[in-house]
Amino acid sequence: MKSYKIGIDTGGTYTDAVVFDPVEKKVLKSVKALTSHGRLELGIVSALKELFQDKKAVYRVSDIGLVSLSTTLATNSLVEKRNGSRCGAHRFQ
Repeated sequence: MKSYKIGIDTGGTYTDAVVFDPVEKKVLKSVKALTSHGRLELGIVSALKELFQDKKAVYRVSDIGLVSLSTTLATNSLVEKRNGSRCGAHRFQ
């Protein structure tokens, strides 16, 4: 059984998501959803739903071995010196 990877990037305007085949080293599907500020999960869920709507896709939810989520929103807030809530960062080893 193959194990595919999902990559999700939540940006300021769009949330992009891909299904990647690490054996073939290629993207099987790529989608784009609008990012909802204050409710980032809406764009993420929308992108995930779109990835799995294709009934002809060679991958299924049970074939996913890794989901990676990234965003530049927190970094952008720090760089742009926006006034906002205090936050912290955790580093796991």
